[in-house]
Amino acid sequence: MTIAQNDVNVITIESDNDDFTAGTAINLKVRAEVGGTLFGTGGRYRVRLTLTDITNPTLLDSQETVGNFGDANWPAAGDNLFSFSVPAAATAGRSGDLLQPQARLVGNAAAPFDNSFVVGDTLLLTP
Repeated sequence: MTIAQNDVNVITIESDNDDFTAGTAINLKVRAEVGGTLFGTGGRYRVRLTLTDITNPTLLDSQETVGNFGDANWPAAGDNLFSFSVPAAATAGRSGDLLQPQARLVGNAAAPFDNSFVVGDTLLLTP
């Protein structure tokens, strides 16, 4: 399916595995796309990744990349990949817990804003 010219869309959250050792960093990638017309405005975008412990409800980490379409982080219209690394300290002491990554994308320099949201696969922290 082709994205509409004035839309943004979070396609997926990617990880290397579905389980990670507690106390280690977790590398996640957010794949997102923008239509050609909206990209051409050079408008602002904000890609946010959060990781929540859903066993013991806690926000473990929140990071974002902010810029303007056409910058070094989003150099061309279409899909793009944003990399995030959740620090090891955020997962320490949480062996056996389930984690839920979420990504949000907001695009446009001024109202009306366009946004998209996706929940990634559940991750398990192991001993």
